[in-house]
Amino acid sequence: MEKPQTFEEALDCILAEMRAVIISKNEDYGPGNIAAFGELGVLVRASDKIERLKTLLVRKRQPNHEGIDDTWLDLANYGVIAQMVRRGWWGLPMEGENE
Repeated sequence: MEKPQTFEEALDCILAEMRAVIISKNEDYGPGNIAAFGELGVLVRASDKIERLKTLLVRKRQPNHEGIDDTWLDLANYGVIAQMVRRGWWGLPMEGENE
């Protein structure tokens, strides 16, 4: 990937990565895992990501599975999911599901 030349290009690049990850994970998990516990469940999952980051960054441990970049993307996506939950948008069908 070519290095972005502007803040906006950098933002677009990261948002595209976030979008791909959140769609892929929603296809794998479906909406039920979030719907079961709502906003509080999202907070717990975000807390898990923060604890993971603390372990990896502060203790300088190498991850066995999910890397630091992936963990940051997941944490950002939990913020997006929380907004969807709060607005009553969580659980909307994926494109093509109603066809």
